[in-house]
Amino acid sequence: MTRRRVALVTGGAKGIGKAITEKLAVAGFSVAINYNTSEQAAFDLVAKLQSRGVNALAVKADVSDFNAVKRMYDECRAYFGFVDTLVNNAGISLIKPLYECTEADFDRVIAVDLKSVFNTCRIFTPDMTSEGFGRIVNVSSVWGEYGGSTETLYSAAKAGVIGFTKALNAELARGGVIVNSVSPGFINTSMNAELCEADVAAFLESVSVGRVGSPEEVAEAVEFLTRENLYVAGANLSVNGGIL
Repeated sequence: MTRRRVALVTGGAKGIGKAITEKLAVAGFSVAINYNTSEQAAFDLVAKLQSRGVNALAVKADVSDFNAVKRMYDECRAYFGFVDTLVNNAGISLIKPLYECTEADFDRVIAVDLKSVFNTCRIFTPDMTSEGFGRIVNVSSVWGEYGGSTETLYSAAKAGVIGFTKALNAELARGGVIVNSVSPGFINTSMNAELCEADVAAFLESVSVGRVGSPEEVAEAVEFLTRENLYVAGANLSVNGGIL
């Protein structure tokens, strides 16, 4: 069966999210590009994709807000009819020693990086289960696997994403909805641009391939996990260059 595939990519206008959006578009998906503050980037990407004949829509929502995600679902449903693929990419980082972290820091990181995954999955999966088909890819982090010094809150949220992924797949996969996650390592994005050369060099000492990864390399892993014929389920795919 050849399906008309439609994907929603949260945080899909910039960085890794943009690369994922473009990769899925090349693979034949119609794409909904979620953004919160990056409006111009989102509409520029929509225009670029539409010029190539891709069915694309920009949808604004703070994915940490359940009601905002519900409104985004309504907009996607009205425009596309059905979203069969969900890529939870939106996230924020926080580099700060734990003793300096506030309760507000904790609430914000958990809301954006973990609660958002609950919000989108809770709202979008009922359609997938009724159709008997769906693909969900949650973007975690290398720090969700190993833990990062001075990134305790971020690491906790991303570890939660991996656990959420495995549990939700166990719940839904027999009904045709497969859930996986990817854990990027050090990727060349604006999120990592603030790190000094010494910090980058120190991290790369632990990377077996000895280089920084690209957003496109993460996007390739995500696209693989969205395929219709897929025998990878409940897995976390590490895209980290081989952490030693």
